[in-house]
Amino acid sequence: MSADEWEYNIQIPHDPLGVGVARGALRLILRAHGLSELLITAELLASELVTNAHEHSTGPASLRVKWGHKTLRLTVWDTNPEPPRPLGEAGVGTDSESGRGLGIVHELADRWGHYSLREGLLGAGGKLVWCELAGP
Repeated sequence: MSADEWEYNIQIPHDPLGVGVARGALRLILRAHGLSELLITAELLASELVTNAHEHSTGPASLRVKWGHKTLRLTVWDTNPEPPRPLGEAGVGTDSESGRGLGIVHELADRWGHYSLREGLLGAGGKLVWCELAGP
C-alpha cells in the first residue's frame, strides 16, 4: 500500500447501536483524511449496508473503509451467505419502511456489488457487499 492509500476495519457486534457507531467511526476517518466532501454520501451508503448486515444476519459484521486510486471503497461483511435481495423485488414499494437500501446504494454509489464467501478454516463464511465513490 502506498502512502496515499489507507484502510480501516471496524468490527461491529450484532447490536442495533453498531450502525451508529460505524457511521461515527466513518465520519472521523473521512474528516481525518481530508475527505469531508464524501462524508454525507459515504455515511448514507455505510448506514444502509451495515443496517442490512444487522437485519439479515445473526452474527457480527465488519465495515472496511479503504482509500486508493482516488476511490473510496466501503465493504461490509456479515455472517449470512445469502446474496442481497435483487433490486426491484416484488413487494417493496416507494412507501415501504424497509427494502429500499440497495436501491439507495445503486443510485448513490459509482459502483457496487456483492459476493458470497465459503466457510474457511476459521469458520464464518458469509458475504461481502461493497460500494465505491470516486474521490474529489
